[in-house]
Amino acid sequence: MKTITFVFQRNIFPKSSGYPLRASRWLEAFAGKAKVQVVFINARPINPGTEEYLRNLGVTSWKHFEVNKFRGAFNAIWYFFTRAMPLQAGYYADRRARNYLSSLPVSDLSFFSERRVGDYMRNVRTRQIWIDLCDLVDDNYKTGAARMNWSPYKLYYLLEWPLLRRWDIKLAKKSDRTFLVTEYFARMLARRLNGDARKIQPLENGINVDLDPSSHHGRYGWYFLGPLSYKPNYDGLKWFLDNVQPFIARRFEGKVIGVNAPESLKSRLKAAGITYLEYADDLNYELKDFGICIAPMISGGGLLNKCLEAFHSGRIVILSPRASTGFKNIQNGVHALVCDKAEAWLQAFDDIQSGKYVWHQKRIQHLVDGYSWERFNDEANGFLQA
Repeated sequence: MKTITFVFQRNIFPKSSGYPLRASRWLEAFAGKAKVQVVFINARPINPGTEEYLRNLGVTSWKHFEVNKFRGAFNAIWYFFTRAMPLQAGYYADRRARNYLSSLPVSDLSFFSERRVGDYMRNVRTRQIWIDLCDLVDDNYKTGAARMNWSPYKLYYLLEWPLLRRWDIKLAKKSDRTFLVTEYFARMLARRLNGDARKIQPLENGINVDLDPSSHHGRYGWYFLGPLSYKPNYDGLKWFLDNVQPFIARRFEGKVIGVNAPESLKSRLKAAGITYLEYADDLNYELKDFGICIAPMISGGGLLNKCLEAFHSGRIVILSPRASTGFKNIQNGVHALVCDKAEAWLQAFDDIQSGKYVWHQKRIQHLVDGYSWERFNDEANGFLQA
């Protein structure tokens, strides 16, 4: 039986947002078929229920290292100046984790989930290394910085994106295989490797929540879904509230579902008459009368699960160009309404209200045919049977 070492850079349970969804699917693809050892290097405590989740998968060997925020900040600055490491990768440098990984027996495969733990590649003894970069954050940061007003985050994005670009190239060269969530990002990284693209593999997410189609009334209900501690989500929603929501027809109702919204945002949503829920036990119930998914992302992007699931349910999706990059063969005005400036967003809502935009649910659903988590199992089985 082969041995697989997983290194995760944050919690993978519960599976309530993009990173836990994708990371846990990799673990589940190997669990029960190989001897699995798991290492968490996390900026926060391990979530309740994680130990039971791992036991149910048959994982008995796991270790958690919580990064002290002051030590992490010092390491981020130290490695920024001494090794030109991205700040976010330096933050996750932990001596205890290095020593532990160095002490593990030789594994057949070491799997690194995301770039922040990529520097630990030099501490594992392994026959193969895989890394799932998911998306190319440097591209997201560069684009996001161009759209932001001056702020500490804009400065952070401007400092970080060139380092991340070099860092991803370095990690891809070290790895035997590198996975990305879209063909768009895979092609971009392949070009950066000067043609050495055989190790780069696009691997899309699958459908996590199988949403029912919305009711007829859903034509006049929009929703935003996603954790609001994630900066691109917060920035995108705030942009929408500043530039679009006050000017759309009163007939449209709004709902926002996402954990960790700051109090100022909650107050703003309440004042605007927009329903806010931190978490939904039953998304089908909560979104029954909300047939328009919005994704006004000014940074981030890749393959947004909220859009993937909305397409799969045949909903209308209004999204920014950043948010549309992950979907193959997407046609503006057919599968979705791709809008950049506020005027285009307002026109989209006018077209929906007037009936000018013809809503073909089956055609929308067809856009994401074939997006399946089974490809993760195929990748795992191919390695285990080799």
